[in-house]
Amino acid sequence: MKRFIAIVLFLTASAACADEYRAYWVDTFRTPFATPADVKRIVDAAVDSNANALFVQVRRRGDAWYLDASEPLAETLDGTFDPLRAMLDLAHSRGIQVHAFVIVGAVFRGDPAVDPVPRDPHHVFLQHFWDAKTRKPFRGPRQWGTRTNKGRYLFSSDWYADLGHPQAAAYTADVLLHLVRAYDIDGLHLDRVRYPESPHADVGYNETSVARFRTRYGRLPRAKDPLWNDWRREQVTNFVRRVSLGAKAIRPSITISAALISWGTGPGANGGFRNTDAYRVAFQDWEGWLREGIIDAGSPMLYKREHVPAEKKQFDDWLQFLVTTAHTNRRAALPGIGAYLNSIEGTLRQARRARAANADGIIFFAMGDTKPWSILANSTNDAVRHNPYAIPVAGIYTPKRPNEEFFLALRKSTDGQTAFERTDLPLFAATLPAPRQAEEANGAVMGYAEGDGTLVTVESLATHDRRTTRTDGNGFFGMLGLAPGEYRVVAGSSAAIVTIAAGKVAVWSPG
Repeated sequence: MKRFIAIVLFLTASAACADEYRAYWVDTFRTPFATPADVKRIVDAAVDSNANALFVQVRRRGDAWYLDASEPLAETLDGTFDPLRAMLDLAHSRGIQVHAFVIVGAVFRGDPAVDPVPRDPHHVFLQHFWDAKTRKPFRGPRQWGTRTNKGRYLFSSDWYADLGHPQAAAYTADVLLHLVRAYDIDGLHLDRVRYPESPHADVGYNETSVARFRTRYGRLPRAKDPLWNDWRREQVTNFVRRVSLGAKAIRPSITISAALISWGTGPGANGGFRNTDAYRVAFQDWEGWLREGIIDAGSPMLYKREHVPAEKKQFDDWLQFLVTTAHTNRRAALPGIGAYLNSIEGTLRQARRARAANADGIIFFAMGDTKPWSILANSTNDAVRHNPYAIPVAGIYTPKRPNEEFFLALRKSTDGQTAFERTDLPLFAATLPAPRQAEEANGAVMGYAEGDGTLVTVESLATHDRRTTRTDGNGFFGMLGLAPGEYRVVAGSSAAIVTIAAGKVAVWSPG
């Protein structure tokens, strides 16, 4: 009878977590990703964890960890081995999804006056940020970097592309869409798709972006300017929409996701999402992205220490907001857990609360160094001086442990000596396939028209319902959530009829 009950409980638990992501961020700052052995270690670690998805960083600072690229290769690659191609082949053979994890904004780290700059002169940083001849930032339209109002380009040691500069946005979008065309990736995962953090939100003052703002509104930005704040959010959202629709026009089944800001206290404690730092400081309106459907899965980086009560409360606040917002808009909630900040016991507690909250899976930051028994470079756990979740004695010191112990903890409740949880049913007791992107009932349209901020009207020929939008700085526009049928699209003085199909992106071309 006991055996029968155990089987029923196991099947019930398995059914409850069906179709969930069990994923890792694989950041190439800490995880070697340049050789066949590196690729095998990463996939083996996923298998050892019963994981089903890898979010592998293939664009770090304007470079590529793949050979069929429109940007310079990462300087750690020799130009003969393609890590991404090998990763796709091996991971897919083991039933593991691969999502291309790309940094959007940051293109260089350091002070180019004293630190080494990219060796390749075609690197975007040397073409549109830093003039290596004069050893000064470029000026005028050639300068793509965001900056403070006083002209400082460095933000916490990083240089960021300003998505309010049309050429910077177009270049970055083209790099990512080339990747989507060239590789059979399961998803495209956008990181640092925002403005950098800066005191008093003093950021976004790229000369070209400011000039565009002045043209549209007839004045320059002001301090604590709601219109300027909306402008900066609009530039980021326009970029996400362009990449999302462009990628789905190429590969309709691709999953578009993003690593989202969840700094500090959450929407509940702040009285709403619009009062959070994500919205006010990073200008990342990810609540709006989920509502519009330009991302399929939201992955806020809930990097909170479980053993610190205030941070635990923040984790739960953001988690609840994510699940509610994503599911209300028929999107996936994939919370990011900062394993590197927690003991193994703390991370398991956060993961179980995410599952209990009805999240669509879990993504851990980060896999870290996959060399056997690597402790110094691992990112799966941290030492905790007074670990309230230690077993069997709470409150004792627990050291940083090898990655292998974390992998084991996900699929077993004990390693035979150390108990990770007080349960006989481990978090990832058995393998499960990762979810696939469900086909949308509605479709979308995208296109290019003349002008920056041109009004675009989309009218259903069946119902005569009308919706409007505006073009971005490159003349791009897009609209989602259109029922199948024929529509008349008018952009400025140009018009054409498009046919919308379920789950497809129609491309408008003026007649």
